[in-house]
Amino acid sequence: MGLARTAQLSFRYRWNRRLAPRFAAFGAGTEIRWPLDELTEPGHIEIGRNVFVRAHARLEAVRTEAGAEPGRIRIGDDTHIEGYFSVAAAVSVDIGASVLIGSNVAIRDHDHGIAPEQHRSRQPLIAAPVVIEDFVWLSQNVVILKGVTIGRNAVVGASAVVTESIPAGAIAVGIPARVVGSVEDADLG
Repeated sequence: MGLARTAQLSFRYRWNRRLAPRFAAFGAGTEIRWPLDELTEPGHIEIGRNVFVRAHARLEAVRTEAGAEPGRIRIGDDTHIEGYFSVAAAVSVDIGASVLIGSNVAIRDHDHGIAPEQHRSRQPLIAAPVVIEDFVWLSQNVVILKGVTIGRNAVVGASAVVTESIPAGAIAVGIPARVVGSVEDADLG
């Protein structure tokens, strides 16, 4: 192994070792690649074993309003997350085990109020939990919005915007995302 590769592996090991104690849980074998674009309230973020998060991720536990408790993020074992992933939870975002998440995926369990006489950023957040069950595949550029559950083994196609729950084993695409088939019926040939 070359000197440059050895130095790179050593840096990754030290980076993750320094990062891990900041989280509520950080499983063995988990790696978050540097740089991490944003990390907010890591004490409210649990990451399982053997999770891989590519560079430029944003992991944000936020508050619905000043003084409120931050939301909670949980990422299950063996989940693989590509670059520029962004997740923010004001209540909770639960990502199951063995989930595959493409690059540029954004998950939010909240949005801003829309009272006409007050600046949006000063309004309390409107939040509802997001659940992504085990073995889900979220393709590149997917957006998941508040209150959504994506059932076990579902597939969400590239650039879909998910505004409603998707059943287990479904294939969903589009804006807004709609079920167009089933994993069991998919033609893999």
